[in-house]
Amino acid sequence: MDGGGDGGRRPHAVFMAFGTRGDVFPIAALAAAFAQDQRQYGVVFITHSAHQSLSTHLADCNVRYMPVSSPPVLAAEQLESISCDSVQSNVEHDSFSQRKKTIQVEHRRECLSAVENVFGNDMSTHGDFIVINFFALEGWHLAELFQVKCIIAAPYFVPYSAPASFERQFKQSLPLLYKYFQEAPLNMVCWTDITHWMWALFMESWGSWRNDSLNLSPIPFTDPVTNLPLWYMREESPLLLYGFSKEIVECPDQYHTVGCFLNVQLLFTMLAEFLIIRYFRNSGSTAAALFAGIPQFYWAERLHWLGVAPEPLRRQHLILDTDNASSINNAADMLIGAIKSALSPEIKAQATRIANKLSSEDGIGEALRILKERVLPQIES
Repeated sequence: MDGGGDGGRRPHAVFMAFGTRGDVFPIAALAAAFAQDQRQYGVVFITHSAHQSLSTHLADCNVRYMPVSSPPVLAAEQLESISCDSVQSNVEHDSFSQRKKTIQVEHRRECLSAVENVFGNDMSTHGDFIVINFFALEGWHLAELFQVKCIIAAPYFVPYSAPASFERQFKQSLPLLYKYFQEAPLNMVCWTDITHWMWALFMESWGSWRNDSLNLSPIPFTDPVTNLPLWYMREESPLLLYGFSKEIVECPDQYHTVGCFLNVQLLFTMLAEFLIIRYFRNSGSTAAALFAGIPQFYWAERLHWLGVAPEPLRRQHLILDTDNASSINNAADMLIGAIKSALSPEIKAQATRIANKLSSEDGIGEALRILKERVLPQIES
């Protein structure tokens, strides 16, 4: 392929990823691979300025690095200060919430500016698209603004789930839109997509940003004038590329599990070891959760099920209800047993077997194949 269908105009591909290194680096690797494979594209990578170390490697792969100033995670002292035990802590909480809101406003402003810098000066967006991870939902709304396709790529399963009351409240507040998704034709955006991950696009904070800054309807998939569902305009179910192995996590059939985003050449030599070490810990989302003191029950149980970790310790062995000698000794014995189990020849052998299976996977190569099959043919037509 050459310059596309607009008189030699060079199409643009924007890759946008936010979060910690485990969230961002695999998407950077995908951007680099795409730029090397599709040289007719101008490829841009938008992420936090804290990931500045990527810029040189991306430049070597003909990818333009565009930083935004927001931090990947909140500082530990900020997290620790949030408590409701006193008037003082309430003041700190209010201050923290205001600071968080200020960061969010500036973050979204910078995202809009960056994407506008790429797409804003072109009369045509033929061939253009945006790839986002689950922490870069700004990209979905910006793709709608600039009328380009949006693809989701993630090195882990959806890191958040809808509130238990989401469907009931959605049906009550937006009955016609609920019907719109429930009656969606095959392969179009449907309620399954909404409950799987797209529910987060309907949060109130997005609505105000869409309306005030993007001049879009506050609610996705509705007419900006009437606020009614776009009955006359159905969108295809978004392409979702999961960059993990089916050996590790089961995935719904309608989504693509392409295998690990772990190609040493494409992940840059300096990053490969980091990513391989962190893969089984659900990349950066787990790191951020641990940073905030949030237990990772799913991954602890999953690793035990795979045979590469001991059975997760019970709560009473981690947080003692009493401080008597018997309870302490019992908890210590359980911890010692878990460590011995983790170091056992059986677990080491199973970890080696799974590692060998993963080493044969080329998640980035498979993701590129799907992009070329599902996105680029539509662009050429």
